[in-house]
Amino acid sequence: MPFSKIVCLILFLSATFNLRANAELVGYWSFDKADEVNDLTGNGNDGILHGNPKVVAGQFGEALEFNGSTDYVEIPDAPAISELEALSMSAWIQPTKLGSWVAVAEKGIHLNWSYGFFIEPDGTLSFEVSTGPGNNLVCCVGNVALEIGEWYHIFGSYDGKSVKAYVDGKLEGEMPGADVVHITEGLPFTIGSRNGQNHFGGAVDEVAFWDEAISVEDSMDPLPVRPGQKLTTTWGAIKVLH
Repeated sequence: MPFSKIVCLILFLSATFNLRANAELVGYWSFDKADEVNDLTGNGNDGILHGNPKVVAGQFGEALEFNGSTDYVEIPDAPAISELEALSMSAWIQPTKLGSWVAVAEKGIHLNWSYGFFIEPDGTLSFEVSTGPGNNLVCCVGNVALEIGEWYHIFGSYDGKSVKAYVDGKLEGEMPGADVVHITEGLPFTIGSRNGQNHFGGAVDEVAFWDEAISVEDSMDPLPVRPGQKLTTTWGAIKVLH
């Protein structure tokens, strides 16, 4: 094959690869001071800051610490975070307040919502997904009681058949489900609250969102170096650039 054709083929495969990768990692918010609340994937899901959260030392770089009453980040509604057949979410969190039901991150609001991480009054983490036009709840509640001041990696996924919740890489809950994710058109995805209610008190770092079910191992690696995997390669490229 002529050299020019080889070059063209490589460029074509590279472009195809990047399109697929970008379609998977829908949003990534590092919350580093320099990045503010911008979506580092380049997909345009930039945040809007509410209140005055502190910039604190994070699990990787810096994080935002929410006061539990007025602080949160709003990601405006978009098809990429609303019209979903499957999804995965991950974040690092460090609670500073416990004892009440709060939302770490949620798309929508009570009786019209899509998915989210919540901390129960007993300190356990739940990951919940609403499915179908009936707004059907699929909920997993873990067994790990979170402690104030400790960092935790939280991960949740829905593959169209079951919802799974993980804390620090360990499966803590699973529940069968079916149908597509319930669409909350026009309602934002908020980090640190339930659309301005039920505020989380604590630090949040490295929030990531995918439009498909991935493994918890892939979600936990902040600097993946494994070649040939479009998910981890994309994440690695983002971390290098930012």
